[in-house]
This record gives sequence, C-alpha cells and structure tokens, in this order.
Amino acid sequence: MIPHENIEKVLSAVDPDEVVNLTASLVKINSVYDPADGTSEQAAAEFAARWAQAQGFQVEMDEVAPGRPNVVVTHAAGPGRRTLMFEGHTDVVTPGDVSQWTYDPFGAQIVGRRMYGRGTNDTKGNLAAMLAAMTALKRSGVRLSGTIVGGVLCDEEDQMLGVQDFIRRGHADRVTAAVICEPQDGMICTSQKGAVRARFAVAGKMSHGAMPLAGLNTAPAVADLIRELHALECAAVKDLGRDPHLGWPSFTPTVVQAPAGGAAQLNVMPGEARVLVDIRTIPAQSHADITAALRRLAADVQTRTRAHYCDYDHLLGLERCRDLTVGLDILTDRPCTRTSPDDPVVLAADWATRTVDGREPVYGGVPGATDGTFLWAVKHIPIVTMGAGDREVPHQKDEWVDLDQLVATAKIYALIALHYLTAEAAA
Repeated sequence: MIPHENIEKVLSAVDPDEVVNLTASLVKINSVYDPADGTSEQAAAEFAARWAQAQGFQVEMDEVAPGRPNVVVTHAAGPGRRTLMFEGHTDVVTPGDVSQWTYDPFGAQIVGRRMYGRGTNDTKGNLAAMLAAMTALKRSGVRLSGTIVGGVLCDEEDQMLGVQDFIRRGHADRVTAAVICEPQDGMICTSQKGAVRARFAVAGKMSHGAMPLAGLNTAPAVADLIRELHALECAAVKDLGRDPHLGWPSFTPTVVQAPAGGAAQLNVMPGEARVLVDIRTIPAQSHADITAALRRLAADVQTRTRAHYCDYDHLLGLERCRDLTVGLDILTDRPCTRTSPDDPVVLAADWATRTVDGREPVYGGVPGATDGTFLWAVKHIPIVTMGAGDREVPHQKDEWVDLDQLVATAKIYALIALHYLTAEAAA
C-alpha cells in the first residue's frame, strides 16, 4: 500500500507551468529530419539535455547518426532491482504546406486550453510530460526503490534508428519495464500492431505506346498484384476476425510506380514497375507465413503474366521475349507486441490512471508501431503505450494537444513510477 502522503507529495511536485513551458520550448525547435533544409533532432536533443542537467539528472548524449543524437536521462532513485524507462522521441514529421496551417507549425500558440504546433501531440508534449514527471519524483523527496531512465530518442518517425542504437549500446539491458510516451488519448495500450512492409518489382520491356507489342507491359502484373493483395486481406479478416484492441489486419498497397524511376510519359510503356505494400498485423498472424504468402504471390503473378503473354502472342501469331519477372523485397518486419494485463507496469498504469483521473481506465492497442516495438521484441521488455493527445491528430495540419490532459499525463507518469518503484511493490 502506497502511503497517501507520498502520493500527495509527488502530485504536488508536478508543476503545470513547467509542463506547458517545456512543451512550448520543444515545439518551437524545428526537429524535422531534412538534410536538404538543414534541420534535424540535434537542437531539440541538446535543449532536452541542458534542461535535464539543470534539474540535476545524470545525462548522456549518444550520436546515432550525424545531427541525430539520443539523450539518456537517469535518476538513480534508490537501491532496487527495477528500472523503469520513459521513452519519447524528438523528431517530428514535416508540416507540409505551411500555408494550409491556421497556426505557425513551430509557434506553440495557445488558444483556450489547446496548444497548436507540429509535435504538440506527437510527441513533444508527452516528452515534456515524462521529463516533468521525472523531475517531480526527484523534487518530491519520496524514497523509491530502483532507477528511472528517460530515453529521449531520435528517428522514431522513420527507421527507428534511435531505439536500436539505445539497445545496441546496452542501455536497455537494465530496463525492466517501459512506458512509451505517445498520444493515445489517455488509454492504456498493452498491445501494438506488427508491420510487414514489402516491395514488388516487376520487370518487363519498355516500348513506344503506339507499338506495345514491341515490349512487355508491366501493368497486367501490377493489377494482378493489387487484386491478390486485397484477397489476402479478405482472407485474414475472414479467418482471424477483429482483435478487440487492435482492430482488423490489413494489406494496403500504398505506392504504385510505373515507371519505377524517372518521369512517366503517356506515350511510353514502362519496362519496370514497383508496388509497395504496408501490411499491419494482429497477434494471431504469423509474419513468417505472411512473408511466405508474399513470395508465393510474386511467383504466381509472374507465372500467370507470362502465360497471358504466351496466349496473347499465340492469338496474334507472334513470338516475343516473354521473360517478364516479378521480384519481392521485404523492407520491414516488426512484430506485434502484447504485454500481460497482470504485468507490474500495467498494474502501475492502471492504478495511476484511476488515482489521477478518478475513472475506470480504458484499455486499447496501438494501430502503428512505436520505439517500444524494438524494446519488446529485442529485449523482451514489457511495455505500455500511453499519453496525452487525440491519436487521430498526429501528422495532420494544425496538430494540437489539450493542455489539461497533458498536465494530467505528467501526473500519471509520475505515479506510475511511484507505484512501480515503491519499495513494497518492487520487493
């Protein structure tokens, strides 16, 4: 049982102005990774490091790639075997066409109880909340049993190089549980969808659009691939159904390139084409089986397309080179994650949410992957993903976060650590 006075000490140590001001400072730093424009996570990481050092934390900065550092913030709260990690990322996606925004994407403008700007929601607001929570625990003076690590990581929005570097350097070896600080509108998310991303490459023969019989058109193979990907999705939906937290599995063709490179022209039949597919999985699916199905699909489409050309040439009395090929590359293979509802970090998140919000927690799943995917898959660290912000707002224009929810999130983060690292709970 956690003493009521300790709960009050921690909650009163969370400074709402500190949460809001820290969020605004981070949002005002353009941390889109864009070498052509000269922006990266560097300035945001340096700011976070200086801020954490000023609070008296141990701070380490690791260069993951040029201009792309991780910051590791450590609070040795007391002797104990448990280490709780809070993880947030410094990179944000492009604002796109700034003229379409009502507010300056890097202005951190407050209107009512909302702050607008790129990263307010995903996830600089939650990054600020986690740092403020760590600070509140430190200044509260409450004795804890164990260590808190704040992972301020780069490149979550693309290849997740930051968390992979964090693991490679051994920082994750001591972590026994992690809170992934992402916008989930206050839900406790104990699972995440997996991702298999693949590229089909179709090679035919380029020719003039007025003389298509002089070449091999890639379009029939592309059409067949898209049709069969939809059939794979339908079969998965029918056979596996809807996961209660993650929803439906999906096989989504996202990019069709014909030609595969260079400018497309109306009077040129491209000799190469690409189809990219983004597959999102639920725990009932096997990624090995999906990969095998994609390889069979590539081989089957190749066989069918070649047979089509043989039949067509026979009809026309022609003989052409019919060696059209369909290849497959697997670009990404990230597994689903699922943490037991009885895991100590989930119990801590449940208790903290009830204590701060005074309500029954809502459980859910993350429709995409996060840095937590690697912590769970590579190091088998139990994770929960939770934070402030409507989860349909990320990557949109006029991104925003509710400031009251953000302050409440900082309090929830602080109480998660209090519960997880209280001597009685960690014994």
